[in-house]
Amino acid sequence: MLVSAVKTEIRGGSDDDTRARLAEAEAALAEEIRKSEALARVTQAVASSNDVDTCVQAVIDGAREIIGAAYGAFFHNVLSADGESYALYRLSGAPPEAFANFPMPRKAEIFAPTFDGVGVVRSDDITQDPRHRRDAPWRGAASGHLLVRSYLAIPVMTPRGGVLGGLFFGHGEPGRFTARDEALLLGLGAQVAVTIDSIRVNASALDELDQRRRAEERLKFALDSGRMGSWDLDVATRAYEASDLCKANYGRAPDQAFTFADLIAAIHPEDRPRIMAAMESAIRDGADYDVEYRVILPTGEPRWLHARGRAAQTADDGGARRLAGVSLDITERKRAEERQMLLVNELNHRVKNSLATVQSIAAQTLRSITSPEFFREAFEARLIALSQTHDLLTREGWEGASLREVIDGELRAMAGEDRVTFQYASDIRLNPKAAVALGMGIHELATNAVKYGAWSVPGGEVVVTWRQDAHLFRLTWTERGGPPVENPTRRGFGARLLERGLAAELSGAVELTYDPTGLVCHMALPPRALEP
Repeated sequence: MLVSAVKTEIRGGSDDDTRARLAEAEAALAEEIRKSEALARVTQAVASSNDVDTCVQAVIDGAREIIGAAYGAFFHNVLSADGESYALYRLSGAPPEAFANFPMPRKAEIFAPTFDGVGVVRSDDITQDPRHRRDAPWRGAASGHLLVRSYLAIPVMTPRGGVLGGLFFGHGEPGRFTARDEALLLGLGAQVAVTIDSIRVNASALDELDQRRRAEERLKFALDSGRMGSWDLDVATRAYEASDLCKANYGRAPDQAFTFADLIAAIHPEDRPRIMAAMESAIRDGADYDVEYRVILPTGEPRWLHARGRAAQTADDGGARRLAGVSLDITERKRAEERQMLLVNELNHRVKNSLATVQSIAAQTLRSITSPEFFREAFEARLIALSQTHDLLTREGWEGASLREVIDGELRAMAGEDRVTFQYASDIRLNPKAAVALGMGIHELATNAVKYGAWSVPGGEVVVTWRQDAHLFRLTWTERGGPPVENPTRRGFGARLLERGLAAELSGAVELTYDPTGLVCHMALPPRALEP
């Protein structure tokens, strides 16, 4: 069409003129085609860019080719501490060192329209342009600067009107840029602005997703480290999502389905109404969901769980859309609490028994001894005997004690090893109750031996024997080499403790024989009363 128009215009001229004009028209057409093809290529490159640097470089390289500029640059809007400043972002047509000595573009009269997004600045000879010459100090081209006379600057603005920066092109010759070049670069500038804005939005979204993913990974790591499972309940649909650890708390594998109905069915029937009420309260009133309850695994094993959660995402009607939280298996903690409570109850029981024993010792000692001095001595000795057996049981965790250790503990302070002979096939274990009762009984026998019996004179000795069969445990205390023994005129506390207290405590029989050659004590006790 351009060639036809030229032909029509020059019909009346000479053949030489016609040929010259036709050649001009064909050259102009070829240049237009070249620019259009270059613009299409640059447009495609910009549209396919997913990196700001690549996008900007494609624009300034392509734009410089389209308009025939010697140099191209993109300056990005930045704000410095002393106000606005502009940093060089990308170059084309010259190495970076060619711009090394350039000062930062100031918002002077020649640059202001570009950086303010007001409009295009095109000058055939910027060295003669009044706007440039008015920017003091002006002394012509600075030393080391690229020679620029033809000048074209296009603002790069987002669709929302924000100025990203400016595209700047220059040439050492005057009059190189046309209105057509200006129009082409305006369209290209608009496209690059949209692309940069889109890349940044996408990058921001990807960064947010990456941060969210990392936060979720950190949360998952923390939950897994604490053995806590996470769960999420949709209030309206009752859709229930559980993490692998949460499923494991209910005895389910990661690949097994686990619905809200499965959750409720797994809760112990006695705890189910309480848990349902807590859920409804959290959903209806916004109360914290913080409950401990029992679950029954598919294997039939009972476990304890602690679940915590909170309602979120308030609906239009004021209700909640979600109830989410974590669950933790606390079975071992519950068992520890049960063991602790059992120990406390056992301690309470033992303390009461010990106090009753002390009370009985005090009362019986007071009845048998009239002198306060003798009472104190006897009472303290019996308390020490009791405490020795308690110490032994404490070392054994109150699970039981060895009969030999019980007897050794009572006799160690009263007689040397050479004055006691043991005869038995094997040692036996005593439960705490039997250990205390036998310990007190042995203490009374030993005390009597020191005061009146075999150990009250040099050379006297005691033989302790025991044996056990399926029906009875028999222990015999025999004294030899002591003073002649006579039947007592009255029964003291020691005799009563042995014949009545010990026999009653262990459901057996105890007999004291006052043989002239030495006291003999026979004990016949049922094994079930002794065993731990």
